Amino acid sequence: MKKLSAFLFIFTVILCGCKNQQESTVETIDVTPKGELVMNFNTAGRSAPIGIQNVTLKGNKMALEVIYSGGCKDHKFRLMGHPMISKSIPPQRSIRLHHNNNGDDCREQIEETLVFDISAFAYDGGEISLILEGYQEVIPYIPQR
Repeated sequence: MKKLSAFLFIFTVILCGCKNQQESTVETIDVTPKGELVMNFNTAGRSAPIGIQNVTLKGNKMALEVIYSGGCKDHKFRLMGHPMISKSIPPQRSIRLHHNNNGDDCREQIEETLVFDISAFAYDGGEISLILEGYQEVIPYIPQR
């Protein structure tokens, strides 16, 4: 009986040790949508109206506080940047937030914070100014490595 108890104890310890080892090797997946470079902003089609209230940067993440009408269907957002950079100091890149409302005719006022990984908008030489369509301020961006 002692041998069986010892066997069960050792088996339990090994089983728990294996389970903990598997849990520690699981990687966290970042599901933040990525900003993308596009040659033509019109490739996404017509954008539904959206108001950009505020923009904040933390590292390579851009948080956009937006307001739009809807509430009945799922809305999709894309943050697009033009690959061309102006020859200024610092250089400038135009970016645009595209809003697909999927034909949502509801009138509820939605306030939401959208977060995008903007590392695709980085400039190899360091700082770049991002010019977001529909937002009054220039957004200085220094990519984080």
